[in-house]
Amino acid sequence: MRENRREFFRVEFEPLMEGEVSIQEGAFFPVKIDNISAGGMGFISAAKILMHEKIECRFTILDTSFLIKGFIVRKVIHNNYTEYGVKFAMNQKTASALFRQLNYYQIRRRKGKR
Repeated sequence: MRENRREFFRVEFEPLMEGEVSIQEGAFFPVKIDNISAGGMGFISAAKILMHEKIECRFTILDTSFLIKGFIVRKVIHNNYTEYGVKFAMNQKTASALFRQLNYYQIRRRKGKR
Protein backbone atom coordinates (compact mmCIF):
# COMPACT_ATOMS: atom_id res chain seq x y z
CA MET A 1 0.00 0.00 0.00
CA ARG A 2 1.29 3.43 -0.95
CA GLU A 3 1.83 5.96 1.83
CA ASN A 4 -0.30 9.11 1.63
CA ARG A 5 2.09 12.03 2.02
CA ARG A 6 -0.55 14.72 1.63
CA GLU A 7 -0.88 17.26 4.40
CA PHE A 8 -4.57 18.01 3.67
CA PHE A 9 -7.54 15.88 2.64
CA ARG A 10 -8.41 16.09 -1.04
CA VAL A 11 -11.89 16.56 -2.53
CA GLU A 12 -12.37 14.87 -5.92
CA PHE A 13 -14.94 16.30 -8.34
CA GLU A 14 -17.07 14.06 -10.53
CA PRO A 15 -18.10 15.55 -12.85
CA LEU A 16 -15.08 17.83 -13.11
CA MET A 17 -15.56 21.34 -11.72
CA GLU A 18 -15.24 24.48 -13.83
CA GLY A 19 -12.43 26.85 -12.93
CA GLU A 20 -10.03 29.35 -14.47
CA VAL A 21 -6.27 29.78 -14.48
CA SER A 22 -4.04 32.73 -15.35
CA ILE A 23 -0.34 32.44 -16.22
CA GLN A 24 1.94 35.24 -14.98
CA GLU A 25 -1.05 37.50 -14.24
CA GLY A 26 -2.29 37.32 -17.85
CA ALA A 27 -5.82 36.64 -19.05
CA PHE A 28 -7.76 33.84 -17.39
CA PHE A 29 -8.68 30.76 -19.42
CA PRO A 30 -11.07 27.90 -18.51
CA VAL A 31 -9.87 24.61 -16.99
CA LYS A 32 -11.54 21.48 -15.61
CA ILE A 33 -10.69 20.92 -11.94
CA ASP A 34 -10.24 17.28 -10.92
CA ASN A 35 -9.51 17.80 -7.22
CA ILE A 36 -8.76 20.45 -4.60
CA SER A 37 -7.22 20.39 -1.14
CA ALA A 38 -6.17 23.21 1.16
CA GLY A 39 -2.65 22.71 -0.21
CA GLY A 40 -3.26 22.60 -3.94
CA MET A 41 -5.36 21.33 -6.82
CA GLY A 42 -5.30 19.18 -9.92
CA PHE A 43 -6.75 20.30 -13.24
CA ILE A 44 -6.76 19.40 -16.91
CA SER A 45 -6.31 21.77 -19.83
CA ALA A 46 -5.15 21.89 -23.44
CA ALA A 47 -2.97 24.90 -22.52
CA LYS A 48 0.80 24.51 -22.41
CA ILE A 49 2.13 25.54 -18.98
CA LEU A 50 5.74 25.12 -17.89
CA MET A 51 6.77 23.25 -14.75
CA HIS A 52 7.20 25.61 -11.75
CA GLU A 53 5.28 28.34 -13.65
CA LYS A 54 3.52 30.79 -11.31
CA ILE A 55 -0.24 30.83 -11.86
CA GLU A 56 -3.46 32.17 -10.34
CA CYS A 57 -6.41 29.81 -9.84
CA ARG A 58 -10.01 31.01 -9.72
CA PHE A 59 -12.91 28.76 -8.69
CA THR A 60 -16.09 28.70 -6.62
CA ILE A 61 -17.09 26.19 -3.94
CA LEU A 62 -20.62 26.44 -2.50
CA ASP A 63 -21.08 30.08 -3.54
CA THR A 64 -17.69 31.12 -2.13
CA SER A 65 -15.21 32.35 -4.75
CA PHE A 66 -11.46 31.88 -4.41
CA LEU A 67 -8.53 33.49 -6.21
CA ILE A 68 -5.35 31.71 -5.12
CA LYS A 69 -1.78 31.95 -6.35
CA GLY A 70 0.30 28.84 -6.82
CA PHE A 71 2.80 27.12 -9.08
CA ILE A 72 2.88 23.98 -11.23
CA VAL A 73 4.46 20.99 -9.45
CA ARG A 74 3.20 18.11 -11.63
CA LYS A 75 2.55 17.73 -15.34
CA VAL A 76 1.33 14.63 -17.22
CA ILE A 77 0.92 15.06 -20.98
CA HIS A 78 -1.80 13.12 -22.84
CA ASN A 79 -2.82 13.27 -26.52
CA ASN A 80 -5.46 16.03 -26.29
CA TYR A 81 -4.85 17.53 -22.86
CA THR A 82 -2.41 17.83 -19.97
CA GLU A 83 -2.98 17.03 -16.29
CA TYR A 84 -1.45 19.61 -13.95
CA GLY A 85 -0.83 19.63 -10.22
CA VAL A 86 -0.65 22.99 -8.43
CA LYS A 87 0.80 23.80 -5.02
CA PHE A 88 -1.00 26.79 -3.52
CA ALA A 89 0.90 29.74 -2.02
CA MET A 90 -1.61 31.49 0.26
CA ASN A 91 -1.99 33.04 3.68
CA GLN A 92 -3.49 31.24 6.68
CA LYS A 93 -6.81 33.11 6.44
CA THR A 94 -7.41 31.97 2.85
CA ALA A 95 -6.23 28.42 3.64
CA SER A 96 -8.68 28.22 6.56
CA ALA A 97 -11.57 29.52 4.43
CA LEU A 98 -10.80 26.99 1.68
CA PHE A 99 -10.48 24.14 4.19
CA ARG A 100 -13.83 25.10 5.73
CA GLN A 101 -15.61 25.21 2.34
CA LEU A 102 -14.13 21.86 1.31
CA ASN A 103 -15.41 20.35 4.58
CA TYR A 104 -18.90 21.76 3.94
CA TYR A 105 -18.80 20.45 0.38
CA GLN A 106 -17.88 16.94 1.56
CA ILE A 107 -20.66 16.95 4.18
CA ARG A 108 -23.25 18.07 1.62
CA ARG A 109 -22.07 15.46 -0.88
CA ARG A 110 -22.39 12.68 1.72
CA LYS A 111 -25.95 13.84 2.42
CA GLY A 112 -26.72 13.72 -1.32
CA LYS A 113 -26.78 17.48 -1.91
CA ARG A 114 -24.56 19.40 -4.32
